[in-house]
Amino acid sequence: MTNVFGGYARVYDWLYEDKDYQSEADFVLSLANVYASQPVKSVLDLGCGTGGHALPLAERGMEVTGVDCSPAMLELGRTKAEYAGCRAEFVEGDIQSVRLGRQFSLAIAMFAVMGYQTTNAALQATLATVREHLVPGGVFIFDVWFGPAVLSQRPAPRFKEVQHGSHRIMRFSQPDLDLLSQIVTVEFRIMEFAGARLECDFHETHQMRFFFPQELKMLLMAAGLEFELLCPFMEHGRETTERDWSTTVVARLQP
Repeated sequence: MTNVFGGYARVYDWLYEDKDYQSEADFVLSLANVYASQPVKSVLDLGCGTGGHALPLAERGMEVTGVDCSPAMLELGRTKAEYAGCRAEFVEGDIQSVRLGRQFSLAIAMFAVMGYQTTNAALQATLATVREHLVPGGVFIFDVWFGPAVLSQRPAPRFKEVQHGSHRIMRFSQPDLDLLSQIVTVEFRIMEFAGARLECDFHETHQMRFFFPQELKMLLMAAGLEFELLCPFMEHGRETTERDWSTTVVARLQP
């Protein structure tokens, strides 16, 4: 998988410092404990980035291994783990092909990681990775952009600005919707200022696939995984609607 987070790594944690990773870790574990056939003790975090989910899960007593293709992101994750006194392993690899030679009771791919697998072949390869690394009865939890919401609300240009000490980061997002491919291409421009001085100014292109329920069920079934749940992100117990852009999926490997 091509690493699209080349320049993003330096400002990634600043841009998402308002993201509640602690609550998301609790949400993931609450779902896993409902659907797993055995107690959840180990987690494979696919597309782990800088460890936003891996570290809170490790703090909750999980044995966590994170995989990502970005060396810069992984190095930040290792630094954060060391600073927090938290044990989590970070491995550089492509989630479509990585093979670690061991199995986990829970696999996750959070923050729309599966959406970056834009082709059917990429999705099938990633799901094969999941199946290879799950124990029988283990679960796979991931979130995706929900097709009905994307088509109902439509992607729109966005702007985000964050202040981190003397640094100010500005991000401009320009999306383009390809209906037939089910892909939103987002052109990012990111500017970092230290006081009045421009530290960096770069562009990145991210392609995100969005999904529909029957499509997800078929993909999971073809990979040997049993579909268990579709719910709005962070809202177990409510039916997903066209108002819910981000939706959570739970699948299980039959024991």
